[in-house]
Amino acid sequence: MNDLPSVELYSIGTELLMGQIQDTNAFWMAQQIARLGGHIRRIVILDDDIEDMIRVLSDTLDRKTRAIITTGGLGPTPDDLTVEAIARLKGVDIVVNESLVEKFMRDREIEKREDVSPGLVKMATSPEGSIVHPNPAGVAPCVETVIDDTTIYNLTGPPREVQALFNQSIEGAIAEIYTANRVVLRVAVNLPESELGTILHDVMATHPNTYLKAYVALRKRVEGGQRLPVDIIARDEDEATAGKLLQAALSIFTEMVQQKGSTVEAVED
Repeated sequence: MNDLPSVELYSIGTELLMGQIQDTNAFWMAQQIARLGGHIRRIVILDDDIEDMIRVLSDTLDRKTRAIITTGGLGPTPDDLTVEAIARLKGVDIVVNESLVEKFMRDREIEKREDVSPGLVKMATSPEGSIVHPNPAGVAPCVETVIDDTTIYNLTGPPREVQALFNQSIEGAIAEIYTANRVVLRVAVNLPESELGTILHDVMATHPNTYLKAYVALRKRVEGGQRLPVDIIARDEDEATAGKLLQAALSIFTEMVQQKGSTVEAVED
């Protein structure tokens, strides 16, 4: 594992250290990254102290961490300091993403720029040169910043938004880091998510180097139920072996779905 590129997770918030809120974000992301074949080196909780944040994250950069993911500290209040910390680490100014401000205005039917609250403007800020990924489930975006060979992803704190942003903006990048040969097959099943979840877990548990993901947002209602897309992904240094892994996972997945009274249908991406 020491030879693999590393990922480190940092949860930011005094409320976490005081035990007022449980850190479920790191637990969930660790599961997703592990299933993608990722190597997580550290999971850390930090106080809302900018000097401590800069010191800790600077050490992380010195360790040549491939990807850093932070949660928290992107809100509208004065103690939300993540953007400032990253800007100082990179040695750049903080800028306002006006396209994101415009999105906020459209979403809230605000007609004049001067009527946008300082809190909303703050959530549209990022270090100069960073990439901003709009939040599909909330307000504060995912901020992506590259410093040398490290990519830093800053996420907001609410778990629902963390999961949406991770799936949208980070999952694919993590998969690419750890993929030599990656084969993907998209299928569809007519099962509710509650029944499908156990099947996905069991297939991944028994078939190393495979990852299965259901896309609930893409499901379609059809006569007699629903059509829920599922990606079956297999990885290996050898392409032929990756293909065999995928077929083995598909076989057991199909068998388990059939036991639930459904079928597996191959579909286009």
